[in-house]
Amino acid sequence: MNQTDFINIDNFEEIIEYRFKKRLLLEEALTHSSYIKKSEKELKNNQRMEFLGDSVLELIVNDFIYKKFSGFSEGEMTKIKSVIVSTETLKKWANSIDIGRFMLLGKGENLTGGRNKPSILAGCFEALLGAIYLDGGLKNARKFIFHFLQDEIRKVVKNGFIRNYKSFLQELSQKDYKCLPIYELIRENGPDHKKIFCVNVKIKEKKYGTGFGENKKEAEQEAAKATLKKLKMIE
Repeated sequence: MNQTDFINIDNFEEIIEYRFKKRLLLEEALTHSSYIKKSEKELKNNQRMEFLGDSVLELIVNDFIYKKFSGFSEGEMTKIKSVIVSTETLKKWANSIDIGRFMLLGKGENLTGGRNKPSILAGCFEALLGAIYLDGGLKNARKFIFHFLQDEIRKVVKNGFIRNYKSFLQELSQKDYKCLPIYELIRENGPDHKKIFCVNVKIKEKKYGTGFGENKKEAEQEAAKATLKKLKMIE
C-alpha cells in the first residue's frame, strides 16, 4: 500500500465517529515505523503517539473502574484492568474499527501479515486514542473509548472474573434500582462448630437469591452471586 492508496480519511472518521480538526494527527497515528523507512515523505511514525495513547487509556480505564466499582479493593480493580487493557483486547477493539485496513506499513511488514499482528494493531489503536486526545482533548478521548469499555466490563462480569459478588451487586442495585440490596439471615443449621448459614437477598422488597455458607459473609456472597445469575449479569 502506498501513500496514494492510503486512506479515504473521511471513511475512517465515519467508522470511528470522530472528525479530526488536524488531519495530520490521524495520519501520524496510522503510520507504522516500517513505512517511514521506505517513504520519501517527511512523515512521523506513531511510536510517540502510541506512548501517549497508552497513558491516556490507562487514565480513562482506571477512572472508569474506580467509579463503577467503588466497593472494590485496589487488587480487585487491578485484576479487572489487566483483563481489559491487554494486547488481545486492544487488538479486538482495533479490528472492530477495521484499523488494519487503514494503516501505513512498509512493504516487508505488509507482506508478512503486519495488518493482523496483535502488537501492531494494539499499538495503532493506542496511537489513535492519543491522536484524538491531542486533537479534541480528554472529553473526546473518553467518549471514543467509552463504548469499548462498557462492552468489555459486561463480558468480564459474565465470564465470572469478578469474585466480589456483593460489591458488584451493590453497584448494580444502586445504579438500576436506586437502593441497596438487603441481606436477611433466614436460618442457621448444625452444631456451633459447624454451622451452615442461609441468607436471602432482597431488592426493593423482592426476593432474588439465596446463598449458603459456613459463615454469614460467605452466605451473603453466594446469595449475591445467585442474584446476579437471576439478573443474567453472570452465567
